[in-house]
Amino acid sequence: MTISGPRSRPSDDAAAPATEDWKMPSPAGMRAAVFPAGRLRFRDDLEPGFAKYHLEHSLPFARFALILALLLYALFGILDFYIVPDVARWIWLIRYAIFCPAVLVVLGLTFTRWFKPVMQPVLSGVAALAGLGIVAMIAIASPSAGYLYYAGLLLVIPWAYAVLQLRFSYATRACLAIIIGYEVVAVWRKPTPIGILINNNFFFLSAVVIGMVAGYTIERGLRTDFLQRRLIEAQRAELAVSNAQLDSELQQSLEGLRRQAAELQASRARIVGAADGERRRIEQNLHDGAQQHLTALAIKLRLVSELADQDPGTAKKLLQEVSSEVSDAASDLRDLAHGIYPPLLAESGLPAALAVAARRSTLPITIDAPALGRYPAEVEATVYFCCLEAIQNASKHAGEGATIALRLHEDAGMLTFDIADSGKGFDAQARGLGAGFVNMADRLGALGGSLRVKSAPQQGTTVSGAVPVSAR
Repeated sequence: MTISGPRSRPSDDAAAPATEDWKMPSPAGMRAAVFPAGRLRFRDDLEPGFAKYHLEHSLPFARFALILALLLYALFGILDFYIVPDVARWIWLIRYAIFCPAVLVVLGLTFTRWFKPVMQPVLSGVAALAGLGIVAMIAIASPSAGYLYYAGLLLVIPWAYAVLQLRFSYATRACLAIIIGYEVVAVWRKPTPIGILINNNFFFLSAVVIGMVAGYTIERGLRTDFLQRRLIEAQRAELAVSNAQLDSELQQSLEGLRRQAAELQASRARIVGAADGERRRIEQNLHDGAQQHLTALAIKLRLVSELADQDPGTAKKLLQEVSSEVSDAASDLRDLAHGIYPPLLAESGLPAALAVAARRSTLPITIDAPALGRYPAEVEATVYFCCLEAIQNASKHAGEGATIALRLHEDAGMLTFDIADSGKGFDAQARGLGAGFVNMADRLGALGGSLRVKSAPQQGTTVSGAVPVSAR
């Protein structure tokens, strides 16, 4: 069983835990790892998460794009009456019987649960339907009127890439279907003069390239934003874990400080109590010992004074008794002073003082104290009185026939003592430690030391203590 006394507060450098510097992962490095340049797809399992994020982000814009397409497709039907009055009914059939109802159905489906998993392919079909509807109008109208309808294709391409919120791959598929449809009509269904065809294709492909750049930029921006959000969430989670760990460590440190403060307060109370008890003991010893002798001496000296002329023989005899009692009083005072602070300890150090204390013990004691240096007075006094307390305990409780071995040594800046007896011992866990051991622990703890008691029935008791020292 170990009893540690209150210790001085360690320095901030010594108390600080040795922890590695924590650094958040680099966003740029993470993007490069899972989102390489030139690709619109993540390398790991982030892709399903991005699909959900893109859906939640783009659905309101997709509804707006559908409403815009519905209005424009319907309003341009007014121009059909003036541009191609002879075939306007067939073009209106495309506008009002095919495209507009399809858009209304899709717009309604965007508010249902099952639309989300098929949002991209369905919207891609709407974009292809818008473009192929215009291609069909070109095929129905006369060549001169068809050139006018061609301008509608230049509106559908950026609408599909930038407004409808199609992902890049789905927008590109829709545009590819529109291009193929237009080329079939312009080359075979309604042959277009080569100059006009080249001109139209130039503007058509330019619109496609611009739309692709816009669509790629928009989707890459969304993916970057999604990745940064995930990174921030991961960093927040890591910070939460780190904060929880720091809070737990802080609570443990506070609990340790509260425990040490309670131990320090209790130790101070015990030290004050022990000091009061020691003062009362000294007062009692003075009263019962030296004071009684001195009182008796004063009475006898008065008798000697009265008998000096009348009865010199009796006076002489009283003076002899006074001389003996003076020696007894001096001896009592020496014993009392020895208990307070033995002069031999101050003069010759621990080994000599403990050797004298051992001679007064009722049990035989062997001392092993190799050549030790001198130490500060408070260190020597603490070790001396702790050893004296341990010897007295052994003398009281070890039993007849027991022996005591005392060992003193210095190791690694610690002055250590061991007092082992061969007596009856006791169960330290069951009985606990008495006030004497607690007082010893308080003495040692006041200097930053500690006390350890090892005992078991019929196996004797060993009391070990250590206190930091600097030899002088």
